[in-house]
Amino acid sequence: MADIKKIDAMWDDSPIDVSSEVNFIWSIANKLRGPYQSDKYKDVIIPMVIIRRFECALAKTKDVVVEQFKKMPTYPAKAMYKISGHQFYNTSEFTLAELLNDADHLAANFKSYINGFSANIQDIIRNLEFDKQIDKMDKHNRLLSVVKAFSELDLDPETTDNMKMGYIFEELIRKFSENAEAGDHYTGRDIIKVMVSIILAEGCDDIFDDGKIITILDQAAGTGGMLSTANNYIKRFNSTADIRLFSQEVNPESYAMCLAEMLIRGQNADNVRLQDTMQADCFPDTKMRFILENPPFGQPWGGKDAPEGDEEAVKAEALKGERGRFPAGTPGSGDMQLLFIQSAMNKLDDNCGRAAIIENGSPLFSGGTSSGESQIRRWLLENDYIEAIIQLPTDMFYNTGIATYIWVLSKNKRKERKGKIQLIDASSFKHALRKSLGNKRNEITPEDRVAITKLYADFTENEYCKIYNNTEFMYREYAVMQPLQRSYAITRDRIDAMLSGGALSFL
Repeated sequence: MADIKKIDAMWDDSPIDVSSEVNFIWSIANKLRGPYQSDKYKDVIIPMVIIRRFECALAKTKDVVVEQFKKMPTYPAKAMYKISGHQFYNTSEFTLAELLNDADHLAANFKSYINGFSANIQDIIRNLEFDKQIDKMDKHNRLLSVVKAFSELDLDPETTDNMKMGYIFEELIRKFSENAEAGDHYTGRDIIKVMVSIILAEGCDDIFDDGKIITILDQAAGTGGMLSTANNYIKRFNSTADIRLFSQEVNPESYAMCLAEMLIRGQNADNVRLQDTMQADCFPDTKMRFILENPPFGQPWGGKDAPEGDEEAVKAEALKGERGRFPAGTPGSGDMQLLFIQSAMNKLDDNCGRAAIIENGSPLFSGGTSSGESQIRRWLLENDYIEAIIQLPTDMFYNTGIATYIWVLSKNKRKERKGKIQLIDASSFKHALRKSLGNKRNEITPEDRVAITKLYADFTENEYCKIYNNTEFMYREYAVMQPLQRSYAITRDRIDAMLSGGALSFL
C-alpha cells in the first residue's frame, strides 16, 4: 500500500474560509423576509447563486458569444461551447448589473436574460420554477435589491475555484437544511474524505495508468460533494486520468447545484440526472469503478408515505431476480438503505468495482432470520461483497447525532480478505469542533483519517479492529423449549451482541 501520510499531505488543501461569501449571501436572503418564510429563502437564493456563478464563468467570452449570436442566431450549440470555453453560454446582452438600468422592466428583462442561456442551463432554472419567484419578488418590491446584491458577488472560477464553490454551496445547504426531514443528511467533507481515502487505499493500482478512464457514481448525489472530492483526490496522483462522474439526485435544488458545478468542471451534463434511484438506473450500460454515496436513512420505499411511484418500481425490479437491481429481494418498506446497497453492487464493475456507502444501524440489525433484510445480508455474505464495516463517531452530521457506519463493498477483494469481514470501531477517532454546527459537534481531522485508513489497510486485529469469517454472520434461528414455558427465538447475532467482546459488541 502507498504511504498514507504522504498521500494525505498531498490531498489536504489549505483551510478554506467561505464565511464572508456565505454571510453576504445570507444577508441577501434576509432581504426576502416578509413575503418569504425563512424555509423558503432557498427558492430564491439557490437559483440566484447558480445564475451568478454561470455569469461570472462566462464573463470573459460573453461579448464574443453575443456577437456570434447576432451574426447567426442558429449557430450550433456545440460550436458556441467552443467560443464560450464552457459547455454552456448566454446570448443575451443583459448581465445582472445591466438589468438594474431599467428598473421599470426588471422582471421581463430578467426573464429574457435567463432565456439567453443555453438550453441545458435553462433546464436547470426551469426545474427550480424560478419564473414564479421573479414574479413574487417583483410583486413585493424585492427583486431590485436582490438582483443588485447578487451582481456584486464575486463567484469567478478564477478567484472562487470549484473546491471553494463546493464549500459555499454546502454551507448554504447546511443552513437551509437545519430543519430538513429526518433521513436527509448533508455529508460533511471530513466524512467524505475518509470514505475516499479508504476506498482507494488498496486494489486501485490501475488508476495511475496514463489516460485511464475512471467512472465514479453517486446514486444519492446531493450537491456532488462526494464526486468532487474523489475527482480531486485522483487528479492529485494522475493528472492524465479521464475521470467521468455520474450522479442521480431526487431533490431539484441539490441536483441543480450539482449540475452547475459539473458543467463548470467540464463534466458531461448527460451524466448528471434528476432521478429517483428507486425508480430507475439512468446509466444501465455503464459499469462503475467506484461508488460513493450516503442514501437517506429510514426513508420508506413503500406504503402511504413513500414517494409516488417508488413501490411499484421497486417491486417490478425485484421480480427480475438476478437480472434486476434488487436480486436479493426487498427489505421492509420503511427503509430503502438496503435497496441502495443492492443497486450499488449491480452497478459496480464485475472485475474491480469498489464502493463506500454511509448507513445508519438499521441495515446491520433490523429484521429476523426470515426477513427481507436478513436475506439481503445473507446474499451480500454469500457473494463475499463486504470488505469492512466501520463505525463512525456520533454527532457527525448537521441535523442528527445518530450512529453511522461506512460499508466498504468490493468485487476485487485482495487474497487476505476473501471470505472475511473486517469490523472497525472508529467511534473515538474524532475531535470536538470549537463551535457546533447544528448537531455536528465532532469532526474527523486529517490525523484521524490517517489512523482510520491505516486500521483498514493493515487488516490486523487490535483493540479497534476485529476480523471474522463470513460464516460467523450466517446464522439460523433455533427454538429452545422449556417445560411449561414459552419458546424463545435465539439468533446468532443476538447472542453475539450479548457477549462482551463478541462479534457485534462494538457495533
